[in-house]
Amino acid sequence: MNTSARPPESRDCETVGELLAWYVNGTLGAVDRAVVDTHTERCATCRTTLAMERRLVESMRAPRDNVEQSPHAGWQKMVARLDAVDTGGSSAPANPAASEDTRWRATAAPIPAPTTLVNAPAVLANRTPARRRVNWPAALGAAVAVQAAAIAVLAVALVRHRQAEEAPLFHTLASADPTLSATGPLVRIAFDTSVDEATARSVATQANGRILAGPSPDNVYTFVFPEAANAAAGVDPRVVEQRVSELRRQAHVLLVEPVVLGTHAAQK
Repeated sequence: MNTSARPPESRDCETVGELLAWYVNGTLGAVDRAVVDTHTERCATCRTTLAMERRLVESMRAPRDNVEQSPHAGWQKMVARLDAVDTGGSSAPANPAASEDTRWRATAAPIPAPTTLVNAPAVLANRTPARRRVNWPAALGAAVAVQAAAIAVLAVALVRHRQAEEAPLFHTLASADPTLSATGPLVRIAFDTSVDEATARSVATQANGRILAGPSPDNVYTFVFPEAANAAAGVDPRVVEQRVSELRRQAHVLLVEPVVLGTHAAQK
């Protein structure tokens, strides 16, 4: 059975078709050239495509008389066409270089005549700008106003800085120092930044206490527990320890410590 008579498959034609351009320009390897030669001997379609590729390459490589290779000649032609447009569509002149020179001379600005020595002082006097007199009182007044504004701004900044330094570390809900008049044991509790005042009040209520002071800039509160205080026996330390243990198990609590004041220490 002669295998050369078998029609080529479409995949072979696609593979060879990708190699035809390189086959024609002479950059294809020996193995691929052999593949193309073997395929085109038995495939009429690929032979036709190969012939078209060869004609295309030959036409691109052939010299053309209608293509102008001189850039200077092309520039002269373009200048001649521009001159024709400027003159209202008239025919191009025989000498494009002369036309270009004439066009640039026509557009150049005329040079004024030199000034004679006779009228030179008068011309210079006319051209000298008049000097403006400085209003010194107004300038001094403006400078004083600027200095006064700067001093006022510095004074306001200094007052605010001192107020910030003298401000208390935390504000209270009752009096200026409610811990001095507390009727029960105090516990200081620090929350993280996610806890607001409403949440802290809820935590204090669940522990049978209330907020006595806070929050501070570090979100620290002071809780008071009136039930743990007894007028006869004083503060019950077991109740305080129980409340501290309960608060330490709460979420978002960073620190819980009991507060010992001088009055309660004396009672003990």
